[in-house]
Amino acid sequence: MAGPHTSNWDFVLAMSLILSLDVNFHWIGKHSVFKKGFRRLLRKMGGIPVNRANPAALKQEIQNVTDKYKGFLIVIAPEGTRQKVKRLKSGFLRIANETNSQIMMAGIDFSNKTIELGDFFSPTGNVEQDLESIREYFSNFSGKRPEFF
Repeated sequence: MAGPHTSNWDFVLAMSLILSLDVNFHWIGKHSVFKKGFRRLLRKMGGIPVNRANPAALKQEIQNVTDKYKGFLIVIAPEGTRQKVKRLKSGFLRIANETNSQIMMAGIDFSNKTIELGDFFSPTGNVEQDLESIREYFSNFSGKRPEFF
């Protein structure tokens, strides 16, 4: 999980880091980014489109990736958008629980131009408590638009 997600530059920086690592990764992005002409490239880069109107399709896509790869990372922005949100999305907690996975925290800090790979987080089952812990972690980082987080 990477955050805070406050601008399109987050994707560029995160992809630069991820591509420099020797890891099998996938990332989740809104379906409208996967436009004709870019769809195949984005999928080849590990992209998994999510249409919020059809969350079951995302669950199936992640299950397909889980079945195909035994060790991989899925990068998700907990805000689910680049805009200011009052509450983080909780779908990533369900994904972690259903795939018996841990969540690795990664903070993007534009104030000092760094990305910090943090500790692993295991969901407790208490969604509100988990979201508060995650929000607290990301509050240590300053996004490109800090007023959005």
